[in-house]
Amino acid sequence: MFALVDAEYNYKFLDVGCQGRISDGGLFKETELYRKLENNSLRLPASEALQGRNKVVPYVFVGDSAFPLQNNIMKPYPGEYPKGSPRRIFNYRLSRASRIVENVFGITASVFRVLRKPMLLQPETVETIVMAIAHLHNFLRNTDSSKNLYAPPGSLDTKQIRDEFNDYFMNEGTVSWQNTYC
Repeated sequence: MFALVDAEYNYKFLDVGCQGRISDGGLFKETELYRKLENNSLRLPASEALQGRNKVVPYVFVGDSAFPLQNNIMKPYPGEYPKGSPRRIFNYRLSRASRIVENVFGITASVFRVLRKPMLLQPETVETIVMAIAHLHNFLRNTDSSKNLYAPPGSLDTKQIRDEFNDYFMNEGTVSWQNTYC
């Protein structure tokens, strides 16, 4: 299974049915998402400069080291880097972003327990079940009557709160040793 999720813990793309022994990067190359990315038919926003910067960069999808480094795919720098170095900090920030995918899988599997073990069904039936679960997950995450029950406030990483802490840690709350460990 290959999934693309957004920062709000919603599935945006899901490809089910590929053999589980293929690497994430290999699996990605077999998806419709990859084909659309390759032929520029995803209608991504136009490239623009990051806030406060001048160099124009494309919008990117975050992947782990198994993914190819391409114009719209960002992956970590390979290798080990000294604590506090720009590449180590970049890799750390990228890994924080990619954790959301793992969190979405965890949330989904904790609610839809059928995903916790092999399904002894025909592959087409399994694909239908997994796709239905992804749609139900998004529905439950975004429907007013269920979102606080499905994922209660505080159970997920809240971006605004995290951003405020991040700004504080980098300014007023900075400590002398923080770059030593990152």
